[in-house]
Order: sequence, then C-alpha cells, then structure tokens
Amino acid sequence: MDIEREKRIYREKRKWIYGNILMEDGICLIENEEGDLFLVESLKSPGVFISIDGEWLKAELFDRFAITERSETVKLSGGEPIRYLKIVKQAFLAFLNDLEDGQFYSFLDQLNDLGFSVFDCVYAYNSLCFSAEKKDAEGVSFYQFSNDVKHCALQHHYERKDERKDRFEWTTSNGERIVTISASKPPS
Repeated sequence: MDIEREKRIYREKRKWIYGNILMEDGICLIENEEGDLFLVESLKSPGVFISIDGEWLKAELFDRFAITERSETVKLSGGEPIRYLKIVKQAFLAFLNDLEDGQFYSFLDQLNDLGFSVFDCVYAYNSLCFSAEKKDAEGVSFYQFSNDVKHCALQHHYERKDERKDRFEWTTSNGERIVTISASKPPS
C-alpha cells in the first residue's frame, strides 16, 4: 500500500485499543478494554504506546520493560495505561489495495459517512484472494463492520474482464441501504 493511502487509513477513527499492563506472578500481561488478557509477547501491532506521566510515548515492550521513543528504559510494574493500533484484517486490506485511487478514497468516504472505520471490520471474505487469474475474475466478497452502536454488511460484486466493474451494496442495522457502481476500461 502506498504512503498516501496508509496515511489516510491511519487518520480513521477507532484505530486504538486501550488497556492496562498487569503483573501476575512476575508475568507481564495486557488487559484490553474488552477484558481480553494476553502476554506482552503476543501483541502484534504496528504501534504500541504507553502512558508515562500522562503522555503517550511510542514504546517497544520486552517482558517487564518498555523502551520508549526517547530511548528510556521503563520498568513496568502494572497499572500502566497502554494503547495499540488495531490491525486491519488481511483480506480487507487486500480488497482496499485492489481499489483504484478514486474508488479507494470514495469507498473510505462512504464507509465513514455510514459511521464506520476500516478498523471496525470484524469479518472479511475476499473471494478475489482465491482467484488464480485476477484479470478474468468475477464474484462477490463479503465484509461485516461493527462500531458497537450499529452494524453494516457490505457485498462487493466485481468483474475483471474487458472492463473493470464494481458494485458495492451496503446495508446497515438501522435500515440504511446504499448501492454504488463503478466501471472503467483498463489502459491499453
């Protein structure tokens, strides 16, 4: 994904998961806002921040220590607030990468207008990932979004033959329905 697209994605709302560091019998754990408990070593996030004296500092966590962006080593004792970037589902990221620039930005605008973020994707089935020949592919992919207030189902109907055709069918749990269609010929 190019830098401009990545920047746009990380301007999205609800990109953070918040939690706290816990110490249990000398083992450093993270408890997130949903009550999930896991080992520090299992955290797979491109951005981890801990709060030190009320300031969020980017950090790398190692067992019972954190090394901050200021090259400070902080001994973790438990109770430290933590936030880390959510990971965009791989199948959904592949879908976003397949979109042309205009489609990509329009898609994100539509998603945001419905009250959702790319980080709200809770289920992604991208059938294009299973197409051996992408240039002649056609099918439907399915995505589900949840922001804890409402849900959205998205069907992406696509055709990649002589023309590139995409139809997006959005349905939210409060009854909103939107269909958008785009088509373009590949450059010759």
